[in-house]
Amino acid sequence: MCDPEGIKSFLYTFLQTKKRIAPEYTFIEKPVGRGKVRFLCEARAEGFNYVGIGNSTTKKDAQTNAARDFVNYLVREGEVPASTVPVIKPGNVVPSEPSSTLPKNHGQSFPPQQQNNFLSSGGSYISSIYDQKKLEEAEEVDLTSDLHGGWSMENAKARLNEYLQATRQQVGQVKYTSVGPDHGRSYIAEMTVFATNLRKNLYAREAGSNKQLASRACCLSLVRQLFHAGEVEAFTGEKRKKKHTEVAVYTVELNQKVEENLTSVLGNLGLPVNLKPPTSLPPGQTYNMITKYNLVDFDDAPKQQPQLVAWCPPLPNWNPWTACNIDEGPEAIQPLSHISAGLADERLRRLDTDSQLRSLMDERAQLPVNPYRISILEAVKRNRVTIIRGETGCGKTTQIPQFILDSYLESGIGAECSILVTQPRRISAISLAERIAYERGEVVGTSVGYCVRFEAVYPRPYGSILFCTVGTMARKMEGGLRGVSHVIVDEIHERDVNTDFMLILLREMVRANRNLRLVLMSATIDITMFNEYFGDCMILDIEGRTHPVEYYFLEDCVKMVNFVPPPIDEKKRKRRQELENVVDNTDENCNLKCDPVYGDAVVRTMKEITEKEVPFELVGALLDKIISMNIPGAVLIFLPGWNIISLLRKYLQSHSRYGGPDYVILPLHSQIPREDQRLVFRSTPPGVRKIVLATNIAESSITINDIVFVIDFCLSRTKLFTARNNLTSYSTSWASKTNLEQRRGRAGRVRPGFAFHLCSRARFDRLDQHATPEILRTPLHELALLIKLLRLGSVRDFLMKALQPPPLDAVIEAEHTLKEMKALDTNDELTPLGFILARLPIEPRLGKMLIFACAFNLGGAAAVLTSTASLGCDPFLLPPDHRRLTNHQRSFAAGYSSDHLAGLNVFQVWASERNRRGDESADSFCDQHGFNSSALRIIDDAANQLRAILINLGFPEESLSDAPVDFNVKHNIDCDIINTLLVSGLYPNICFHSDKRKLLTTEGTLALIHKGSVNCIKDIKFTYPFFVFDEKIRTQAVSCKGLTMVNPIQLMLFGCRSAVWRNSDSNDKGIVVIDDWIPFRMSFTSAARIFAFRPALEALLVRTCLRPEGIADLREEDKRVINVLRQLCSPEALNPNASFDEASSYDSPPRKKFATAGNYPLLSGRSHRTVGYENSCSEKQGFGRYANCPSRFGVSEQAFDGQCGFWQDPLSQFSNQRYDQSSVNRFPVNYTSIRSFGASGMGNNLNGSSCYSYGVTPFGGYPNQQPQFTNDRFIQQSQRPVNRPHWGIRY
Repeated sequence: MCDPEGIKSFLYTFLQTKKRIAPEYTFIEKPVGRGKVRFLCEARAEGFNYVGIGNSTTKKDAQTNAARDFVNYLVREGEVPASTVPVIKPGNVVPSEPSSTLPKNHGQSFPPQQQNNFLSSGGSYISSIYDQKKLEEAEEVDLTSDLHGGWSMENAKARLNEYLQATRQQVGQVKYTSVGPDHGRSYIAEMTVFATNLRKNLYAREAGSNKQLASRACCLSLVRQLFHAGEVEAFTGEKRKKKHTEVAVYTVELNQKVEENLTSVLGNLGLPVNLKPPTSLPPGQTYNMITKYNLVDFDDAPKQQPQLVAWCPPLPNWNPWTACNIDEGPEAIQPLSHISAGLADERLRRLDTDSQLRSLMDERAQLPVNPYRISILEAVKRNRVTIIRGETGCGKTTQIPQFILDSYLESGIGAECSILVTQPRRISAISLAERIAYERGEVVGTSVGYCVRFEAVYPRPYGSILFCTVGTMARKMEGGLRGVSHVIVDEIHERDVNTDFMLILLREMVRANRNLRLVLMSATIDITMFNEYFGDCMILDIEGRTHPVEYYFLEDCVKMVNFVPPPIDEKKRKRRQELENVVDNTDENCNLKCDPVYGDAVVRTMKEITEKEVPFELVGALLDKIISMNIPGAVLIFLPGWNIISLLRKYLQSHSRYGGPDYVILPLHSQIPREDQRLVFRSTPPGVRKIVLATNIAESSITINDIVFVIDFCLSRTKLFTARNNLTSYSTSWASKTNLEQRRGRAGRVRPGFAFHLCSRARFDRLDQHATPEILRTPLHELALLIKLLRLGSVRDFLMKALQPPPLDAVIEAEHTLKEMKALDTNDELTPLGFILARLPIEPRLGKMLIFACAFNLGGAAAVLTSTASLGCDPFLLPPDHRRLTNHQRSFAAGYSSDHLAGLNVFQVWASERNRRGDESADSFCDQHGFNSSALRIIDDAANQLRAILINLGFPEESLSDAPVDFNVKHNIDCDIINTLLVSGLYPNICFHSDKRKLLTTEGTLALIHKGSVNCIKDIKFTYPFFVFDEKIRTQAVSCKGLTMVNPIQLMLFGCRSAVWRNSDSNDKGIVVIDDWIPFRMSFTSAARIFAFRPALEALLVRTCLRPEGIADLREEDKRVINVLRQLCSPEALNPNASFDEASSYDSPPRKKFATAGNYPLLSGRSHRTVGYENSCSEKQGFGRYANCPSRFGVSEQAFDGQCGFWQDPLSQFSNQRYDQSSVNRFPVNYTSIRSFGASGMGNNLNGSSCYSYGVTPFGGYPNQQPQFTNDRFIQQSQRPVNRPHWGIRY
């Protein structure tokens, strides 16, 4: 381009003439993989609150695009007449890359990338008072009191009562909510206090194993918030030290040869080492051996002023979905008026010639939302913010975006409309995009597309709709919302942390940009709250649903089926009596409050049913009742989590009726592969009824067309984490009334529906109206990084603008954690490490571990481990009635006493089998060995995404190689390095093994080895008693999950903040106590040298972040540091008598760029996913792997179309055509061409259409349309399938 039209000169002349200033241009070079870069240019001018953005493959073109963007802003603000601005003329655009590498039409579709009895007792520990006390001790641990003025559990409640009395507020207004079943009950305490100086309410919500602990934790949170607000002083009293079990002293002796090599490296690096132990110290003073010395450190960035996320209306030469200038194609040079005319002509042509499209439009006109079309369009046009409340099933989600788009197309200004629609979950974003594309007679990627994690199919850049998850939109905000005319936030009632974050951003953007339109939609929105937050919004109510839904409660269901609960055996009866003596059972059982109008039999039955523990026999009786109604349609059952889904599925499969061939039972959960999730949308063959077992993933925004019946357990499962004591708990609690209304709305899509809520009417009346927002109960580290990445100012100030601001102490803890790990500098700005972590969708400590692993060429293995820990996926599959691994499963630890290495070994074995023989063989392999193939696929997807992000940030491909770690070698040094890295990533999760399953954690509190660990073996003797763990879970007792054995040197290097020297003697021997609880008996000089080596490791990490590409050619001093670290982590390092062969044992094995063929950086060799396509009609396709009798789904059935590979359902009233007309398999993509996050958006998309993915027509395409292949340069001839199978998975 090179500014042939003179736009840079025009901007310079204008600013010089009018303002006596010159434009300032700054450039950012962004690697896009494979040695290619793309330049981002920002144009600024003093006195103008706007930043022009441009990007291209050359600096000059990027600068030109930025100048044009700034000039367009001046035109919009009336500073410059539009007629005086130079225009792009045909022929002025010089292609920056060969046009042969780009798709020809953005109307084509691009397939997205491939990815990813009830609540029974968990043991006998809670049966004793002793273990209950140990649980309370673990909850009272406080690791963060120093951050909050010294306030702790023991002193906060009294101070809060003093404050309340001084400010004349009522004392003791605490709301309690019980969570979990009776055998694992805990409590949540909520409290609100008015801060007089701030003149605002402070809110706290904390959990505890009993009401007293929950109340004390809640008081502590409020006192800490008052302290940071300046309302109360710091604690000045004496802290009471509690007696805890002490850890036994462990003797450490360093190998002489290793210590000599360590000494040599320290001398070469010039690191000071104090080799003389302290002789005398003042009373009360300790000697910390950890040196605060920096070889290399990040420079402090200048403090930046808060800025708004960039926005402008649709403009020429800009693709809003990829946040890139359009370098080639007609849109690169055409004005919006020409593009709009082309869109309008195309629409009219299709309306004239396509009878199916007209038929689909007639169907859309029958929806309840259609009569409100004009009022909706008028409201959106005249108001910046519009709130729409419509009943479930009225059609608002699918129709309102189309109303807006069609109105622009009809008016001849279609290019000025680009609509971004957010959804709470990926499955809803994808299914809605496919549904709307079907209604518009198109394939996904024409006027409708989607962008979610792992997958993206972008629509055309003008006159289009993009569906995305809220989290994906938040990540894409770095590139701004330039070119987006409307933002629609759907299901606004689902207050996850990303939604609340986006609401802050959108409110600021709407206030600053008068032409940006925001639409908020939900069936159960709190109108008053959102209207007050955004101020003077237009509110529309849409009445009517497609079909009515009858709903019943527990007592109605009991009476309806004449249910008699099964008898309780003596063991269970005794257990209930024990629980009554141990657990605080003051929470009222609402089943006892049954209305006598139901009759004595129902009242007696209700008394025998425990709340939250509805017997499966009642579910079976309700299914019998449904069958007897002779109404065709599928059944959707809402359950709180995966365990209960597995249990109920096993119960139904063993049932005499529902285990037969006339039923197919499908799970729907976030942690099953996407191709399996899509099976729930498919219609079954004739005579087969579908039963879907789902969590709240199916609660909103997805429509399974043939669902007529809903059975709702009225429960939800949430994860609660407390940073104060480092405890995680998974609570099963009552859903809110809003949740129940949404679940009920899933029925009645094709005919009148029925909903059975398995809670009593009395319990329903007590349910909260809305669920607690996630931002009030979740760590804020990742959100803080995102705030700094988007340059939104102070984390604290920004989050205080939230609809319901998070607790102030949680914000302080997030900032402190990021500063401690050097993600934030002293000015609270991102360091280079922070910039990388902000782009990784994982917990920051795990991200730091992944970056460090790249320096050892172990990034591929670390990506698997961090993905596993982040997603919480277990690679082993345990039947519902088994709690421990088999000996065969434990053998995959290969002698390393590590759940993490066992999981990595399992992943590598599975990936090898999949690479050699394809998915079907890999699934069978998993069934034989007890692997969780669905979890492995999701881990594979996540790990590939992490590797793609780091490669695009400049990390060498060799450092992220998928070459496997060899577990057949005894004491593979790579395994020792991985364990060392795990210490850095999981700290402060350190524990000490004392006896049998017993562990001691921070401050000597008791925990247990999780029963699902490879280390849960009777009478096992570990080489070292020290472990790191993923999380500490509170159930009946506290257990540590995800354990890996580590040695003392690994802890000294990465697993401590302090190291105090004690009890020295004349022989240089003494005790080093790390973090005030783990003692080592060792030589002072050895300890001093180990601690002195820490700055060298920190310098290695700093240099890696400053220059990632330098990993491929390390400096000599870095190579020596890595070699010494390998020696220190080896087993021989702690054996003073061991021979030490330095040359042969400790070199890093050579790494290929990628071990898989086809130039795809894939961990599992997914390029072989097409193996077996020629046998696409095997009986294990589609529902076959879920069917109770696979032969029922064989190729002999006429309902199966072998040529097209999909089911044809003669029951048209239940046929979901957009899913029936295509299969569910996806093709792989070239990961290096996809940019998940960053200023340039997702996809190195130069022509402005879909991303660089390839394959056939996307799932849910318009019926009878022929497959289209794109990006042929990536597809081998043998990889082009004729029939696409829908891969299944067995559970």
